[in-house]
Amino acid sequence: MPTLAIIGRPNVGKSTLFNRLIGRKVALVANEPGITRDYRIENFTYSNNVFDLIDTAGIENSSKSKISKLVKISSEKAISKADGILFMVDARKNLTSDDIFLSDLVRKSGKKIILIANKCETMSLALGSTEFYSLGFGEPLPVSSEHNRGMDVLLEKINQLFNDSSINKKQPISREDIVRISILGRPNSGKSTLTNYFLNETRQIVAEEAGITRDSIAFPFLWKKVDYEIWDTAGLRKRAKVNDFIERLASKSSLNAVKQSNISILIIDALVGFDRQDANIANFIEDTGRPFVVAVNKWDLVKDKNILKKGIKEKTLSFLPQLGNIPIINISAKSGKGVGQLMIKINNLVKLNNIRVQTNKLNKFLEKIEIYHPHPNQNGREVRLKYITQISTNPPSFLLFSNRPSSVLNSYKRYLINNLRKEFDLEGIPLKIDVRSSKNPYTNL
Repeated sequence: MPTLAIIGRPNVGKSTLFNRLIGRKVALVANEPGITRDYRIENFTYSNNVFDLIDTAGIENSSKSKISKLVKISSEKAISKADGILFMVDARKNLTSDDIFLSDLVRKSGKKIILIANKCETMSLALGSTEFYSLGFGEPLPVSSEHNRGMDVLLEKINQLFNDSSINKKQPISREDIVRISILGRPNSGKSTLTNYFLNETRQIVAEEAGITRDSIAFPFLWKKVDYEIWDTAGLRKRAKVNDFIERLASKSSLNAVKQSNISILIIDALVGFDRQDANIANFIEDTGRPFVVAVNKWDLVKDKNILKKGIKEKTLSFLPQLGNIPIINISAKSGKGVGQLMIKINNLVKLNNIRVQTNKLNKFLEKIEIYHPHPNQNGREVRLKYITQISTNPPSFLLFSNRPSSVLNSYKRYLINNLRKEFDLEGIPLKIDVRSSKNPYTNL
């Protein structure tokens, strides 16, 4: 389908326009420049035509920093992928050297171009945008992406930019057919490197500095003829250390990615090991009801592998006893070693998270539990467990009926969950149990 890239220097409103056109707030937006670093692709539909839209990082040719150079390369890749360019300038500002540099860059690309003067909230700003005529792309289209001004005209121009023969009428693949994976972990643990391996290209910016990735971006990829979507996320530090507004936004975006995924990869730097912050991330994933697998990255750089393997296993059991035996896969995101095994485990966990256990099997299990380890009496009163059934999947959730539901101990619910995992081979899957009063057909038993 036709692809459009939004290009411009930092803080001209590219991500705001991106969110406006696709109709969802997926790209991070803030008043500070340089929020976007890796380009993002989403699709939108207008007049029954489907387009791919790319949000790019702002290019600053005048900056000589390493990050600016990497961002520039990333945005240039986006330009090369695009069929058309939405070249955006800030109507509130005068023409800058970066605007002129970008105009030369997009002109050399040979792509179709629409010049957009953003932040035209008033008529005077719209009239003042005529300065940008000098860029050589005709009359700038005055819009305010934040206030939804000029969007109808822009959409018509986008539609006219392509001939009918070049517009793909096919709808994008249904999200229901895609296995969605989010990668979480501390900064610099190798999340973007693993993403690039799955995509088989240097798609995400990777550098020695921690905190390069800011926004959570989903990328489609094919593995063994199955469609997947990988979410690369910003590194998550302890809350006490997060005092920067942008980092707080990035952390929130990372956590939202988990909620949109089917499964998560908790990636650990083998040279750093497993610590309390990794356990905090694991607990959050569990709370969302998503299964996860621990990927110990940079395994090829570890000298004493047996000691590290034993240490990580002991720490996961110590920090996360409620999760049982968490799947742990050793990988090298850079070379791809162990990634195949990681994908096998991911697919198994996704299937397990959607499993349904027959009610008769559940109640036979409950009978055994009642015989060998009945619930302790509370204040001299017997607490009986009468009936259990599964009420939903993803995660598997169960409803337990008792004569005294308020007296069922949390510790006993954890005991039931651990034994459910063992009985039905649900290791690595978050399970939930809700207890209700036994007002059901079995109430007089």
